[in-house]
Amino acid sequence: MILLLSNRDFTPVSFWPFGGMPLPLGGVLVGALGIGFVAGLIFHLPHRFRVSRRAKRAEKRVAELEAQLPPTQDTP
Repeated sequence: MILLLSNRDFTPVSFWPFGGMPLPLGGVLVGALGIGFVAGLIFHLPHRFRVSRRAKRAEKRVAELEAQLPPTQDTP
């Protein structure tokens, strides 16, 4: 919020097919930050889903193997 209020000067921003328009510098910076965050999230999500599936399979396999173990007796 402080960034937006501190950088209220207008700067020209050009979008190729649409031409240019003056936008507040703080808005341009926050917009670029938001676009970068979304792009990073889109790039990272497939890896996260793959790792999550792998972890669930590993947990299931551990449960199966633990079920196969013979019961142990505690001897004092």
